[in-house]
Amino acid sequence: LGVYCDGGYADHMLVPHPRYLLNLRGLDPATTAPYACSGVTTYSALKKVEKDLGNPIVIFGAGGLGLMALSLLKAMGGKGAIVVDIDANKREAALKAGALAAVDGNAPDALAQLQKAAGQPILSVIDLVGNAQTTQLGFDALSKGGSLIMVGLFGGGATWALPLIAMKA
Repeated sequence: LGVYCDGGYADHMLVPHPRYLLNLRGLDPATTAPYACSGVTTYSALKKVEKDLGNPIVIFGAGGLGLMALSLLKAMGGKGAIVVDIDANKREAALKAGALAAVDGNAPDALAQLQKAAGQPILSVIDLVGNAQTTQLGFDALSKGGSLIMVGLFGGGATWALPLIAMKA
C-alpha cells in the first residue's frame, strides 16, 4: 500500500478486505502504528536472509528500523548484527540494543572494520538506508554468494556490475 496504490501517507485508506484490519482498542495509536511499518518491514527483510541468521549479519542504519531489526533478529534466534551508521549517537544506541559491533560508514577503513567485526565471511547485508554509498559498501562486504537486501529508498543512483544483482520475490 502506498507504492502501487493509494495509501502510504494518507490519513485514511481503503483496504481490499477486512482481514487486513486490526482492532487497536485499548492501544495508543501513536505507539502501536509504527510497529506495522518498522516491524513488518524489518521482519520481511530478515526472513529473506533467515538461512544465514546463524552468522553475523550486517545492518545499515541504526534508526527506528535498525533498532527494530536488532530486536527481531534476537527474537528469531539470530547470532547478531554489525550495525553501520554515520551518526555516533545511533551507533551507540545500536550497541545498547545488542549489536555485536557498530561501524562508522564514513570511516576510510569501514570495510576492514566490518570484516574484522564479523570474523568470518559476511553472507547477509540488510540496507535500511538505500543510498549509493551504503549499498556499495554492502556489496563490497559480501562474500561470494551472499545476499544484500535493499529496504531503504533514500534515493540517488548507483552503478553495479549486473552479475551482482539477483531479484527475489
